[in-house]
Amino acid sequence: MDQLSFKRYFFFIFILIVAVSFFSCSEKDENESDISNSIYVAQVFEYVYAPGQHAQLAKPADIEHFIGEPSDEKGFLYLGGFGGYVIAGFDHDIQNKDGYDLEIFALPGASPEPAIVYVMSDDNGDGQPNEIWYELKGNQFENEKRNYWVRYYKPSSSNDNIRWKDSEGESGELISGFGALNTSSWWWPTCSEDSITLEGSRLPDAYDNNSSQETQSWKVPEDRFVWGYAENNFGTDYDTSHHSNKLDISNAVDSFGNAVPLKKIRFIKIQTAVFQRAGWVNEVSAEIRGAAELK
Repeated sequence: MDQLSFKRYFFFIFILIVAVSFFSCSEKDENESDISNSIYVAQVFEYVYAPGQHAQLAKPADIEHFIGEPSDEKGFLYLGGFGGYVIAGFDHDIQNKDGYDLEIFALPGASPEPAIVYVMSDDNGDGQPNEIWYELKGNQFENEKRNYWVRYYKPSSSNDNIRWKDSEGESGELISGFGALNTSSWWWPTCSEDSITLEGSRLPDAYDNNSSQETQSWKVPEDRFVWGYAENNFGTDYDTSHHSNKLDISNAVDSFGNAVPLKKIRFIKIQTAVFQRAGWVNEVSAEIRGAAELK
């Protein structure tokens, strides 16, 4: 092989190696992008079930149902009564665009069991939900009670009801209207403390009893929760094909109710926001199945 032929051969081999390396890297980068830039929730940081009739069914491992794409093969996450919540995050920032920015998937039901959605940015870049929560307001914003809390007390025996008191000085017991003689079984087995205090914005009661007779007729008025809440199949923001409610980051407000112009968010908190036992319906408790960014 003469010197010219050798140089041509070497140059050909060099180009071939570069080309193979380029396409290999491109394929790897594309696959990594598919994995890391999911539109769905990537991680659950915290889950707390508030006292309610599904306490024995709510398992800590159920958080897996909230991660990734919802499907018929996956279950859902019980939040329980007022204050029950889940904190989750995406693997990238969700930008505040014009219109809806994210959707919350819920268990299809006959009536709304509304939950409020809170959002948080990751301004310090540590990937943890340790900054300020901002509520995404809905149509009942002017009628809600902000910075409200309820303290629930663990029953001392299996024959007792769960007692409670709230931030307004009210107190009482959770009374079962169906399925149990008392509410001791409504205490989440995962919670070993003697009491639990849950705080958030409280929405107006969801159900009205439309019967004056002994037979109860509990219904949610269709104009009560119009927009802005998770698990609200009466909402104008409800997607019947996804069983989800669509939300706009531009509706963010601080703890005083002032609008907050967020450019992006990374974390969400979804919390049951109604504190009501509606007769045989029992407590109003949200059941959710995940969340996604809207492109």
